Amino acid sequence: MTDKSLPESQDDKKARMMRAISTEPPALPSMFIAPKSDPAPQPLAAASAAASEAEAAPASPRPDFRKMLRQGQKKDPVAGKKIRDEEMVRCGYYLTAGEQRQFKLLAISNGHSMTELLRQAVQDYIRIHKHKLPND
Repeated sequence: MTDKSLPESQDDKKARMMRAISTEPPALPSMFIAPKSDPAPQPLAAASAAASEAEAAPASPRPDFRKMLRQGQKKDPVAGKKIRDEEMVRCGYYLTAGEQRQFKLLAISNGHSMTELLRQAVQDYIRIHKHKLPND
């Protein structure tokens, strides 16, 4: 190895590292450049800019299902099933470890989620004791 080849290899290594950390989109290889027979060939810079724009903007915007559940969308846009009528609010509750384990096992064995059973129990409680609520 000569002294002259050593700086070139360091420069090459530095150039490769700088390309790796670069924020610019990578240039397309020559096999992706449009053939000259096309009526309107794009230059390489325009082609790479178009490719980066295509990646940035998805073809069809996807619905945010979590947001739709909170806001109470009437129907799932994909499956068409009814979701719910009103916005849901997050609530917390405390159970002992034994209560939580038994509740979870019973819910699963009956084919329900814990949240579904809690919501149903609260609705039943409200329905039974609704006469005690002040009139709005």
